[in-house]
Amino acid sequence: MRFRDRGVYHFAGHVRCPFAGLGTRGDFESNRLALDDDRSEVELDAGARRIVLYNDHVYPQKTIVGDVLFLAEGTTASGRKTPFSVHLKVLKKGRVFSFDLHRHLRSGEPLSGVEIEPYEVIVRDAVTRVVALTPERTRDLCLRPSLALRVVKAIMATRDLRQGVAQDPAQAGYRVADLSVGFGALGVHHGVVRAQLVSLDAANAPLIRRGSVAEMLREGAWELSLTALSKRWLDEVLARDLFVFGLEGVSILRRVRERGIEEGETLSFRFERGGGSVVLGEAREELPGATDVARAYLEFHLLGGLLAEHAEGPRQG
Repeated sequence: MRFRDRGVYHFAGHVRCPFAGLGTRGDFESNRLALDDDRSEVELDAGARRIVLYNDHVYPQKTIVGDVLFLAEGTTASGRKTPFSVHLKVLKKGRVFSFDLHRHLRSGEPLSGVEIEPYEVIVRDAVTRVVALTPERTRDLCLRPSLALRVVKAIMATRDLRQGVAQDPAQAGYRVADLSVGFGALGVHHGVVRAQLVSLDAANAPLIRRGSVAEMLREGAWELSLTALSKRWLDEVLARDLFVFGLEGVSILRRVRERGIEEGETLSFRFERGGGSVVLGEAREELPGATDVARAYLEFHLLGGLLAEHAEGPRQG
């Protein structure tokens, strides 16, 4: 298969998606390829498990030209199964490629085993050819992460804001998940974003008790919201999220794409039995394919995975 146009493409692998059956994407379409502009071309050979990205453009400043993300399943040291993903970003400045390879983990436990997609990723232009990823490097990343990755993970701080709060699942407004995510060290927490999954209907109580996020989004009424606690890092992340999750065409988000989100401002997505809408301030707009957007966010995004982990965990209150 060849891909030449700016866009986001999903392709099948042997790892089953954590939320298979939700939305329209196939149960095993567990891999995502994104091309950030029309200057890149990708050849995907599923039989040979090889991806070749060609980009011969000269960029004046470091620019993301594309990425590939593989869903995976890990086994922790205690024997628990946990979904996660491996994410490779390809950047270029001038004619020099660089790479950002990392994991999106739900669990803080070390992994003792992994089921991964064994792809080789090659990046090239008219002058350079670089092997950016091999199956061996992916496995090492998962099971034997570098010191740099371990340090980043250690200073990334997540707070469960439901702790110590009494809640009733039979009441609208129940917070299924409520996280402050940022950085912390020596007992100091610097929050960047607050992420919540909130029940909008008292009738959601049986779904909450079952702890199935897929059932929640398929059958109930919910709100997934992101509140900016800081503008640092967040604007750039949100701008690309709008691209990879197919939200650039939502008119009320044009300002977020161009200028970012204000500190204290909340961006919300509301879902009800397959339909949905986007809310920013007092503005609201219908969201076609809302369930597909929600599933992609929960499966492919670091913050989405953490929300899913907390929503499926022990109930609060």
